[in-house]
Amino acid sequence: MSDKTIPATSRVSRFFAQFLPLSYFKKPPTIIVVDVTNSCNLRCPVCPVTIAMTRKRGLMKLEVFKKIIDDFKGLDAKPAMYFNFSGEPTLNPALPEFVAYAHENGHETFLSTNATKLDDEISEKLILAGLDRVYLCMDGFSKEAQESYRVNSDFDEVKANIETFLDARKRLGAKNPKCVLQTLLTAYSEHQIDDINAWAREAGFDQIRYKTFSIGSYTSEEEKAEFSRFLPQRDDLRRHPTGVERATCVAPLHQSVVFWNGDLGLCCIDYDQMIQLPNIGEDGFLKAYRSDEAARARKRGYLKQFDICQGCSYSNAENMGIKVDLR
Repeated sequence: MSDKTIPATSRVSRFFAQFLPLSYFKKPPTIIVVDVTNSCNLRCPVCPVTIAMTRKRGLMKLEVFKKIIDDFKGLDAKPAMYFNFSGEPTLNPALPEFVAYAHENGHETFLSTNATKLDDEISEKLILAGLDRVYLCMDGFSKEAQESYRVNSDFDEVKANIETFLDARKRLGAKNPKCVLQTLLTAYSEHQIDDINAWAREAGFDQIRYKTFSIGSYTSEEEKAEFSRFLPQRDDLRRHPTGVERATCVAPLHQSVVFWNGDLGLCCIDYDQMIQLPNIGEDGFLKAYRSDEAARARKRGYLKQFDICQGCSYSNAENMGIKVDLR
């Protein structure tokens, strides 16, 4: 990271941050990203699961997840559980049980799904489990738009599955989950916004999130050139870096990851478990999270000292997307 791109105030903050005690990095997170599985049934071109992940694939077991939740029983502050990491969460048949256990113990729950596996049964189970918020992902309003990026998906099936989920929520008379349609803005979908808005409103969505397309920090120059065809033609729908680097990253301060096997992860960019941290299996989440080893890693992450920090655009993009409220 070059200091010339970092504002003077940010450089000062980084200097003083070096002297923060480890205890500062042992405060419990407000969000825990749960790696329900790192397997996926799709092969999206620039997704790290498709092109860059090397760690062993697997499914988290319910007893591992309970190790997280049980540590917060009796505590007032309970982190939200985000089921949206590196794989497709609905491939884990225990997902509704995860959601129910978190909900019963006072945790907010969030799910993001490619909607390829949603049917009446799983939709009803997730809704009755108490899911608070869901991103139902469909990357366009035609077979070409959806299937060009969401490789191995079928547009008609995904659309029907999403409608099944929304119909189930209505049939059950449930207020939750808040249902958000997430659509990636690409050259294939950018001209379909009006059609998507109309369908989403009629189908019963609460909100639409149009996500700007990123070629990714883990792609080669050849891959960037190949997949630049997905970039929208409209400049205002592209992701625009600010050109200003922040000297510190707050993600490790409020966010933690638990991989499917129980190992801790640094943050949401650590998809391939490049930072080795303790496992929660023996003594639970909080003891592993508050260990000196884990706290030192979070401090280094806060100071952006890892290789994975250098190419991360998590906090350095002006235009991450557009939200459209429908209610």
